Amino acid sequence: MGQLILCKSPRAKTPFYIESGKVNIYSLEELMYFVQSARFVARDDFMKPEFVEWVDHGIGMKELAGMLREKLSANSGLKDFFLPIEAANGYLTTSELQILNVQLQKYDHMSGLEAKKYYADQFMYQEKYVQAILAYRLLLNDSAVISQQGHVAGDIWSNLGCAYAKMQDFAEAVDCFARGYMLNHRIETLQEAVDAACLSGEQKLMDGLAARFTSNAAQISAERTHMEQLLQQTLDGVGKNGAQEGQLAQWLVAYTDQSED
Repeated sequence: MGQLILCKSPRAKTPFYIESGKVNIYSLEELMYFVQSARFVARDDFMKPEFVEWVDHGIGMKELAGMLREKLSANSGLKDFFLPIEAANGYLTTSELQILNVQLQKYDHMSGLEAKKYYADQFMYQEKYVQAILAYRLLLNDSAVISQQGHVAGDIWSNLGCAYAKMQDFAEAVDCFARGYMLNHRIETLQEAVDAACLSGEQKLMDGLAARFTSNAAQISAERTHMEQLLQQTLDGVGKNGAQEGQLAQWLVAYTDQSED
């Protein structure tokens, strides 16, 4: 069920679209509800003339719009920008405002790209892997990521690989980790690719890594040996007779059976 929001401030006929949240708002109360519940708040969503114009002409709060224009001119932080908005309506309690302001201050120190990555990362922490995959894919198409490439894009590819691995799509995970390693050159990312290939039980994925990274043959072999030992130790602890008791155990049995073929 949706939540009913009591709006005391004017309601706009035309909504303001919040890009990061993919949502329309019609009032300050809806704005504050979004800001309080959002996984992150991007400066680019609000600290721009279009938002101020919506406050001015959309909901007709000219005095508030004037204050926000001054904040924009002074290049204020996100927390300071929201202070007059918070004062203009009483949607949040004092304690809720204190928590929100601490969070907004944290966002102030993030670049737009860092905030977007933070947004995607929150889905991972909440184990919402499908949403995480969509968010990381969207982020990889962001012009800021494309222009930087290097370790930034590599780390995002690595996180995407983790999301696919959590979804048990190990083929996609291996490809993402491999792409990530080619950009960030972190040996840990290559090791994650090897681990995913081991968990898949598909020899072709391991062969593909070996062919793709011939100069890393020693690292790939060492990580494969380490992972296979870890899997075997786990299998020995569970026992094949009790494999049905856990999903991980089922993966391990499948991996062992396929590897022995």
